[in-house]
Order: sequence, then C-alpha cells, then structure tokens
Amino acid sequence: MSSSSTIPLVRAAVLEPFVEAARQVGVPVEKMLRSAGLPAEPVDDTEQLLPELPCWCFIQLVTRKEGIPDFGLLAGNTITHQDLSALAPLIAGCTNLYDLLKRFCMLAPLFSNNNLYVLEEEEQFVWFTQQGARLVADDIQVQLFEVLGMIQLVQMAAGKNWRPAEIHFSFEPQAELAYARDLNPSRIRFSRRHPSIAIPRQLLPLPIARFNAAQDATANAENLAPIPGTFSEGLRDAIVPYLGTGQLNKNHIAESIGLSPRTLHRRLAREHTCYSAVVEQARVMKAAAMLRERDANMLDISLTLDYQNASSFTRAFRRWAGVSPREYRYLHRAGKAFPVAPE
Repeated sequence: MSSSSTIPLVRAAVLEPFVEAARQVGVPVEKMLRSAGLPAEPVDDTEQLLPELPCWCFIQLVTRKEGIPDFGLLAGNTITHQDLSALAPLIAGCTNLYDLLKRFCMLAPLFSNNNLYVLEEEEQFVWFTQQGARLVADDIQVQLFEVLGMIQLVQMAAGKNWRPAEIHFSFEPQAELAYARDLNPSRIRFSRRHPSIAIPRQLLPLPIARFNAAQDATANAENLAPIPGTFSEGLRDAIVPYLGTGQLNKNHIAESIGLSPRTLHRRLAREHTCYSAVVEQARVMKAAAMLRERDANMLDISLTLDYQNASSFTRAFRRWAGVSPREYRYLHRAGKAFPVAPE
C-alpha cells in the first residue's frame, strides 16, 4: 500500500483496456472479475474509483489462466492512450511534447493515487519514469501497459514508428519480450529500479497530434473529483462499485484493499468512524448520482443500494442530505442541487 493513511484506488478507465482485451480473446470476463474480487459487471462509468489491488489481480489471473505473456501490451493496443477518452483532457493547451509529458505527470495521480510519473533530465535524454508504488510482486503486465502508454504519448509527436533508445523494467528478464513488436528495436534492460523510457531531448519541442478521442477542446481533467486523501473517504469510494452486487461484506472489502478486517476496524477507529457508517456514506453518494443521472423510481434505487425498502432509503438519504430523494432530484433538475457530502 502506498501509504498507511490512504487506500490505493484507480479509475475504471485504467482497467477498461484490460477488460476489453480479455473480451476480444474470449476470456469469461465476469467470472474472472469476480474471482479477482471485483464487481462481476464492469463499471460503466470510467471515472468510477475501484480498489486498485484486485484490478491488478484480475490482470494476473487472465495472464496465467489464458497463457498471454504480453497481456499488458495487448491491452495497450486494444485501447491505446491516444484513444483512451479518460486521457483526452491532457491535450487541452499542450503545444508540444514537453508540455504533454509535464501535464501527464501532473494529472496522472487523478487516475490512480499510486501514479508518480516524473521526467528526469540528462544531457542527451529525458527519462520518462513511473516511480509509483508496486502493489503486487508480479506486475509484469502492469509495467508493460505503463511503458507502452509512455511510448504512445511520445508517438503523438514523433510518429507511430518511434521507439525509445532504451527501456527499463523492474522485473527479472523475460525472454518473450525479445520479440515484442511494440518494444523493438529498443534496448531493454531488466531489474532496474522503475519502469521508464529514454526520450531524446531534441524531440521535446515537437508539436503533438490530437488525441483521437479528444474532440472537445473544453475537456478538463481537473474537473475529475480528486482521489480521497483519508482512509475512511478512500474506503467509502472503494465500496461504491460493490453496492448491489452481493459482494458487499466487511471481509471481502478488507481483502480487496489488502487488509485484515481487524486492521480495517482499527484504521477506521483512528478517524472516529466505523464500517457501517462508511457503507451508509457510500450508499448516499451513489444514490445522489443515480438521482441526478437516471429516472429510476425510489424502490429501484433502494434495492440497488441494498436497502430493505424505499422508506429505509428515504430516511437514510434525508439524514445525510437534509432533503428527501425526490426533493434532491427536483432541486437538481431545477439547477439548484447541492453536492451530497456526508460527514
């Protein structure tokens, strides 16, 4: 875990290329998502936060069971960084490659609070490096995806045939990568401290092409809600995708974030709260989103959020938001809605 006070979270957009790649090769995606500890149905909202650890477990599971040694590269080519709509806002205001890479380093933590991309300048090269914490020991596929994404960003200026002079991985040598089209003819060095690529300094002033998905010049990644910085807030957001899935219990949630139930209880107690209170907050947050975005009736929403009936849901929502669900929906449609921010 990146910090004792935070929970590693990742936006569903980051998992999307892996899920789509798995579908294309005939993997039983829903079954493997559940086996990895994720909701069986992929999250439709790519901005939704997921606990990061089971996402990487899903990738490992597909790699092992399907025998796909370059699954990370396959995912990166199924939905490239140029086509990943969640990254489209990066293009706004960037005039050259250097601007793009700096902006990527700045905004990457909005997509995972373990992301720590940096540019390290040398005389001839700038090293583009992912220095974030590694959550699992065998994260070869994650590193392949990260490195291919870095290469794809540079290719926006240098062309699709560009390859770095040198690539670093932190894992042990892998014979399969010697023939990987996406990495050759780069010099590949293993057992390094961080995954990274070498970019010639003379490329940095090159103008960049538009993202294929970035048609809206007003897109702004800063509009993404920041990933929570406290343990209880992170747990609340990690719980939201599990609502209505039948997988919402303390033991399962604790395992999904790499903790024992006892440690989970201690961490929450330090912030003067408890698991049931955090679950209630997660329910109200999801309810508010459903009320804003859908026409579902109160009974459907209450059942989706695991309430016994609509009355129980209404009481809980009023307790946190100060208005009934119907009043909240009316205020939102009238342009007067306020954000629900449980204490």
